[in-house]
Amino acid sequence: MFGIFIAIVLLIVYGSLYPWHFEFIRMPANPLWILLHAWRSHWDRRFAADVVINLALYVPLGMSGYLGLRRFRIVGPVVVGAVVSACVEMAQLYTDSRICSAFDLLNNIIGSALGVALGMLFERVAGPELVEPGRHKVKDRRAVALLFCWAGSLVFPLYPEMHLIVLRADLRQFAHSPLFATLPFLSAAASWLVAGRLLSASGVPGARVWLGISVLLLPAQFIIVSRQPTRVECLGAIAGFVLFLVVGSRGARVVAWFFLGLLVIRGLAPFHLGEAHRFLWIPFQGFLDMNWQTGIETLLEKMFYYGAAVWLLRASGLRLQVACGIVVVLLGCIEGLQTWLPGWTAEITDPLLGVLMGGGFLALRSRGKRRDRVVASPRWA
Repeated sequence: MFGIFIAIVLLIVYGSLYPWHFEFIRMPANPLWILLHAWRSHWDRRFAADVVINLALYVPLGMSGYLGLRRFRIVGPVVVGAVVSACVEMAQLYTDSRICSAFDLLNNIIGSALGVALGMLFERVAGPELVEPGRHKVKDRRAVALLFCWAGSLVFPLYPEMHLIVLRADLRQFAHSPLFATLPFLSAAASWLVAGRLLSASGVPGARVWLGISVLLLPAQFIIVSRQPTRVECLGAIAGFVLFLVVGSRGARVVAWFFLGLLVIRGLAPFHLGEAHRFLWIPFQGFLDMNWQTGIETLLEKMFYYGAAVWLLRASGLRLQVACGIVVVLLGCIEGLQTWLPGWTAEITDPLLGVLMGGGFLALRSRGKRRDRVVASPRWA
């Protein structure tokens, strides 16, 4: 959690100063004095939107700081938020596209305090044994790793959309998006069903409640830059949540093979054959050719899907090596068939990701066994 706190701080600094075009020729004499006296003189809808954005931007900082710090858990995140905000606002004096504002600084401090309050509420609801290191024994660390990949694919890049006109466009696009499409609906439903099983396997108290809350991650994409939810994804998420309430953790073998079938459909749809094109043997070349935000989002999504396939096969009773081998061979066959599918890029990356996810699961399992042995029979006993 402390690492997430640091990552959020760096992300705030990066996004607040992007695209990093500074003009040091017109350097002010006392930037701190200017900041403390830079109060807005007019109120409009844009001003109200800025207030909401500046509050929401620092809430994750305050919450992750409260959960990640060992000392000064209440005051520390607020102080860090104030220092980061003040430095960012003063740095904006050297840019033409940004405005230094003491009111933004005040909203950022309030947002950090709200984040601390949410952290305290989360700790009270989930229990301190879940959020304090060493007090909660995670049942399945592989499930926790997959949950991070899944949540990351939904909320990356974690930076709020600051333009009201873009938010309106996203809402209009959402209203006109298809109400049903088979593949997006099945993908969303399967993702939430598997996420519920992962929550149960990781030992999170109230897995059903947290899975229901996680459905809100989709409408939250409205206020995340470069993200666009659709109506069919929301319906699929609700369907997956309801299906988990009905099925729970039963039918592991059926769910595992259904998920493998979904991987085939996702990798070959819409099944239109064309002229063969070359196979790329350079790993991750497709990701490097993408926009960095789209690339990381796609990478997290694939890590979740391929890792979840291995995890589901393992949960159905197969050995980890066998489960990983099945997924890797399946991904290799899909990539080979994609050489005849227009619009697809056939490459070695996906089978390699399957191998990496299997190796990561093996490392997590081995580490857990060593730790369990040390705890059960210490040398000094």
